[in-house]
Amino acid sequence: MRSGKKEVPAGAGPGRFAWKPLRVLFLLGWLVFQPLITAPVDLTAEQVALRLENKLKSITTLRADFRQFYYSNSSPEPMTGRGQLFIRRPNLMRWEYSAPEKQIFLLKDKNFWLYFPEDKQLIKNAARSEVLESEVLGLLSGNFSLMERYRVEFNSFPSDRQNVYQLRLQPTEEGQFSYILVEIDRQSWLITKAVFFEPAGGKLEYHFSRMVTGRKIPDEVFDLRIPPDCEIIEAGAIK
Repeated sequence: MRSGKKEVPAGAGPGRFAWKPLRVLFLLGWLVFQPLITAPVDLTAEQVALRLENKLKSITTLRADFRQFYYSNSSPEPMTGRGQLFIRRPNLMRWEYSAPEKQIFLLKDKNFWLYFPEDKQLIKNAARSEVLESEVLGLLSGNFSLMERYRVEFNSFPSDRQNVYQLRLQPTEEGQFSYILVEIDRQSWLITKAVFFEPAGGKLEYHFSRMVTGRKIPDEVFDLRIPPDCEIIEAGAIK
């Protein structure tokens, strides 16, 4: 790859930050955490997980606003991002970042597309099946069975929401993350918060709001309009 092109990190996309170093380190001055939420006792953790799984699999479309935080061992402050998420099951997903810089992550036609409008650069990666079923993408799109993939238990953690369930998902096999904490709204049965803990100590955190399900998402949302002079990089399969 010639000088000036972006290097593509393994797993680039929502599960990995692909932002340029000088643009990503936004300081986060505060996070407001309410007291720990006590796990409800009307359902077992396994029953909650099963209802969540059934809800995700029943959704045809999902739109949501998101905030993203990545906490690493090398920095006292998280890297942050925000934008909109669009999902149309079973295999269309678009993450549209508005900050810290505009970028679009698109899953379509068994390919990952990462587009930087300001740089007129498009990075294309073939998507292997294990990436399509990775924790971040698979969990949000309902593409795998929670009960087969994780050991499930209640686990309270700081939140600014009430009337939620909070679960710890412990993978039954070694994988991308050590464990995952998820927060589930007790009325909508949608995930409002998900925290992914890496074996090396990093933490990837998502907050979802203004979630809408079942409304038609036009095909154009999952298309990329790129200028004729856009540089296209064929980066090969994501591992």
